[in-house]
Amino acid sequence: MGEWWTTDQVLAFAPDASSVGAGRKLATPTYWTGTGATDAVVWGQCRGSGKTPYQTVVEPASPAYKCSCPSRKFPCKHALGLLLLWSQHEVPDAAEPADYAAEWLAGRAERAATPAAESASPKDPDRAAKTAAQRVDRVRGGLTDLQLWLTDQVGHGLAGAETDAYRRFDAVAARLVDAQAPGVANRVRRLPALFAGPDGRAIEWPARLLEEFGRLWSLAAAHQRLDQLPDALAATVRRHVGYPVAKADVLAADGVIDLWLSLGRRDTEEDHLQSRRTWLWGAGTRRFAMLLDYAPTGAILPTRPAVGQSIVTAMHFYPGVPALRGLYDEASAPSDGATPPPDPVPSLAPMSISDAKHARAQAVFDDPWAQSWPVLVDGRLGLTADATPALIDRTGTAIPIVEVGDRWPLLLALTGGAQVGVFGELGPDGIDVASIVADGQVIGV
Repeated sequence: MGEWWTTDQVLAFAPDASSVGAGRKLATPTYWTGTGATDAVVWGQCRGSGKTPYQTVVEPASPAYKCSCPSRKFPCKHALGLLLLWSQHEVPDAAEPADYAAEWLAGRAERAATPAAESASPKDPDRAAKTAAQRVDRVRGGLTDLQLWLTDQVGHGLAGAETDAYRRFDAVAARLVDAQAPGVANRVRRLPALFAGPDGRAIEWPARLLEEFGRLWSLAAAHQRLDQLPDALAATVRRHVGYPVAKADVLAADGVIDLWLSLGRRDTEEDHLQSRRTWLWGAGTRRFAMLLDYAPTGAILPTRPAVGQSIVTAMHFYPGVPALRGLYDEASAPSDGATPPPDPVPSLAPMSISDAKHARAQAVFDDPWAQSWPVLVDGRLGLTADATPALIDRTGTAIPIVEVGDRWPLLLALTGGAQVGVFGELGPDGIDVASIVADGQVIGV
């Protein structure tokens, strides 16, 4: 199978809270027979109250669903249960879909090829608006509960918050998932990391926790006034809350055609899911783009394009400000794939640390819930007075290098003490270095 979904992504499509609970109950192989998955479709037969099991089919790319059960909910609990089972990697891969799944796919392909004049009637706009409004109401309910919880946390004081933090915060995150706010749920799940430090306890965690509580509160408050916000800011709020955006809708928007140079990438893993952020720089437009890919643990993530290579294509940006996350139509990209850029360094224009901080400040001004921003700094590596790895620019200004780990010797070997271009994500604590730009080459680290 191609790209698995996470549990949060599956539950984001649930029509209501009761469907979430019913779908979770069915997310076990006990209820299913004849399950399978290809790159295009997932299928299985679910045992119900009758003699004949329900035939359930899901096309994740759309997404689209089909089930023989009588439920009027869309997707039904069987489709949710099947997707949850699939997200847990408990649906086996298959060479060909089952007959009923293949028949359904063929019907969809035939309808897609039918001219618009002969196709079925378009979706009822009133019904679509009602469904969207119902989701907003569910999210608002979950965020109202979050605000009450935040009020209690601050009112009772932060002392002891680090005790059994994962259990404390996971319960809140689970409620937000049920309310179809997976983005906020992820932010809550990351809160226990604030208590970790070199000695297992970060000295400054109370101040950092209070800052995160403030961001969560402001995000919830912004969503409660969603219909009063400017369109761009409203899209940004939806992005952080976790509203899904179909790739087809992104690709339908106007693209930015440019030669996009891959400047770096960073892989992370959370809850048995790998994610890869790939940063690109438009040589002509002089702007950044970020590709985001997911894959289950152990699977191969795409490199498109590899660090130091470039591709000429139209980049389509997701809604929201600042526009950073992008997507390009791989079918329209050149057939020979990624190629070396003609002359990457002159178009990159590394900046000072002061300018980099200004760029991040502008990004946070546009998006108050942003944590970091891609920057390319002209500097050299060194150590501060307390032996902290740092990046130092030509003015003598220094910023810490975070998450450096065992990469520090490699960074020193690549730079040799020289002034080079250092690319990475600049956050509140320093820069997470992703690549070095020197002698006309981009080298990922």
